[in-house]
Amino acid sequence: MDTPTVSVNEESPVRPTKRGEKRKDRESLNSKLIEVGDNINEMAKVLIEKHKVSNDMEACMAKLETMGWEKLDAKYQTTLLLFGESVDLRKMWLLLKPQSCEPWVKNA
Repeated sequence: MDTPTVSVNEESPVRPTKRGEKRKDRESLNSKLIEVGDNINEMAKVLIEKHKVSNDMEACMAKLETMGWEKLDAKYQTTLLLFGESVDLRKMWLLLKPQSCEPWVKNA
């Protein structure tokens, strides 16, 4: 009885890969995964920082409202300008004791 023979078509896209090629493909994939992971990490940091800035501004505004200054008062307006200047000024504002806020704004 004749056994069927199986022949490999020369144009077949499947070819045996060498061990070195597999390792290179795996290293390339790992490198790409690490790069994607780094990008995700950077995006997460940006989102976290934006969220912190938003919370800082809300906390600053809440503290400003407790000062009792009118919205058209120069101290109130100056304080708003200071909030827009930098994160460091907002952090400083939040650390100030209430009795120190007015002189701080007047000296700005």
